[in-house]
Amino acid sequence: MLETGWSSTWAHFLNTDKTAFLKQLEVFYSRLEWTRALSDSQLNAWKIEYGVMCNTLRQVCQQSGVDPALCWIAFEQELVGEGGKRAADVNLVLPTGDLIVIEFKHKLSVSEHEIWRANFDLKTMLHFHSESIGLTGHCFMALTKPGVSHFDDNVVISDVQNNDILPRLADLLITALTRPYIYDVTQWQKGVFYRQPSILHGTVQVFFKGEIPTLKTSAGENIVEARHQLNKLYADAKQNKKRYLVVVNGRPGAGKTLLGISTVADLVKEHGAEQCKPMFLSGNRPLVKVLQHTLDFYGKQISHHEAHFDSRSLIQDLIVFKRSLMESPQHLARKENFIVFDEAQRAWEKANSRDSSSPSELEVFCRWLAHKEYGVLVLLVGDGQAIHNNEMSLDKMFASLNQTLATYSNHITTIMPSLHAHYLTYANPIKREVFNLKTPIRQAYTEELDRWIEAVLIGDSSEARRVSESIHCDYPLLLAQTKNDADAYVQALQQTLHEDNKRPDAFRVGWLMSSKGGSFINEVKADPRHGGKQVGPWYVEPPGSKNSCCQLDAACTEFSSQGLELSIAMFNWGQDLLYQNGKLALSTQRAFKRKQDHYTFGSYRVLLSRGRSGLIIKCDDSETYRFLQACGMKPISP
Repeated sequence: MLETGWSSTWAHFLNTDKTAFLKQLEVFYSRLEWTRALSDSQLNAWKIEYGVMCNTLRQVCQQSGVDPALCWIAFEQELVGEGGKRAADVNLVLPTGDLIVIEFKHKLSVSEHEIWRANFDLKTMLHFHSESIGLTGHCFMALTKPGVSHFDDNVVISDVQNNDILPRLADLLITALTRPYIYDVTQWQKGVFYRQPSILHGTVQVFFKGEIPTLKTSAGENIVEARHQLNKLYADAKQNKKRYLVVVNGRPGAGKTLLGISTVADLVKEHGAEQCKPMFLSGNRPLVKVLQHTLDFYGKQISHHEAHFDSRSLIQDLIVFKRSLMESPQHLARKENFIVFDEAQRAWEKANSRDSSSPSELEVFCRWLAHKEYGVLVLLVGDGQAIHNNEMSLDKMFASLNQTLATYSNHITTIMPSLHAHYLTYANPIKREVFNLKTPIRQAYTEELDRWIEAVLIGDSSEARRVSESIHCDYPLLLAQTKNDADAYVQALQQTLHEDNKRPDAFRVGWLMSSKGGSFINEVKADPRHGGKQVGPWYVEPPGSKNSCCQLDAACTEFSSQGLELSIAMFNWGQDLLYQNGKLALSTQRAFKRKQDHYTFGSYRVLLSRGRSGLIIKCDDSETYRFLQACGMKPISP
């Protein structure tokens, strides 16, 4: 449910004593886990907001004749899925279907970051709050300090207090209330936030809180139903001594990894880790390290939680599991009965790349499953972001699986969406469309962001600019000439968005770089033997930690960022892909080249898509900088 400090009809608000109003807000604020102690400035701000809103709404009621019992007002709420960030100071909901978000500022000047935050609050409500989706949104910045001036913005309306009334807000409300009444405002408070969390938030939610919020869309419902079906398949396999191989397809950002992690958590909670021994496997070692560190870190933070999870047994590097299977032909060393293989399209053609007679990784896994009394093997597959030399393409992966099933199909029942069923000629797969995750869930504008990235990577600046115009209000695309300019911008933005937030996962900003892009700053490592900052603490630990990404002194490459996200991704554009002589071209210098050209483009797809709420690119090459600006990126002022 929506967490709000004070909310009710205008009629109730206008009849509420200021002292009682402030007391309720104080009690609400004190119960929030993530806030610091209530300050005098915050208390004074509430007093000002109370007086200004009372006077403004009374004038609106007098001039419009509206029944104040038909309109809604809410003060202070959380934006669920944003790490505890507080939303705008005031939300107004009209029976005409209008939502007005108001941010108060009690000072003489307003920064670009504060204007961005106000717009962010409105867009978050319209995209992810179930009862705000479909409403007509308006965003106001209420300026209450004597002597302050209006500012110009295409989205956020500035309104300067005059005799304790907001005149522009009053005019908009009076005009809006002349339209037909189509919405019951009492339903608004019953709305739920459905923003899908990041993989780290989701891991904490499913293991320590027993639930995970999902988007109230076909994407979210698809994931919930897919989890339910995987749980049912495990129960059926155990009861009837069956062996199931399940292929789950999903594009980048569709929630495959979160589906796998949450299903493992479900099985642990329902059957117990010792009884079921489910395991999430990934060949992405950095992702494994981050997920393991997430369970370890929050396990220590949430001391009251009764359950203790062995992160190394539930989440494991693929190569460790694979070696144990190959070293034990009878498979007696492994007790797991439910395995999730993340990004299975990257399975190696040879499980041992140094042995020409080695079976494929998929054959090793299917052989394991065929020898189990019962079990489920889930292959999570997608396409479009290949970055490793040894990984197969999706076509090769299914060809390898088909050859493997020629041997084991009598022992294994295969289930998959119809999209890929034609690949299997040696098996007769059961087709289930629930295992096709077709819709991205990271944010409402992921598809447009993907289109922008593709336009950039093919060098089409006109198309990239066109797409950028459709997402710039939701997702800033910013360009910096120096690291210092980018650092200063995100640090100011972090302070503006989360100035009172003490949660470690509230707002994550960090640098990314291409592994073949040339030198930049120290690289984040997944393996402690290689020195440097470690990827687990870099993603998980709070901004004040010396190991945190928010220190901005180390960068992840495509290998240590794939499958993970930041709030704002900061990317140092490398020397391996530059705009020269009118086109975007791969470097011909040996130091910057990869084994195959498409690995460079796959790497840039990964690096450009890691931000949940925005992207900043630092580019040193002047011609490439101008190209990115032509693609719709807005330069950051020094």
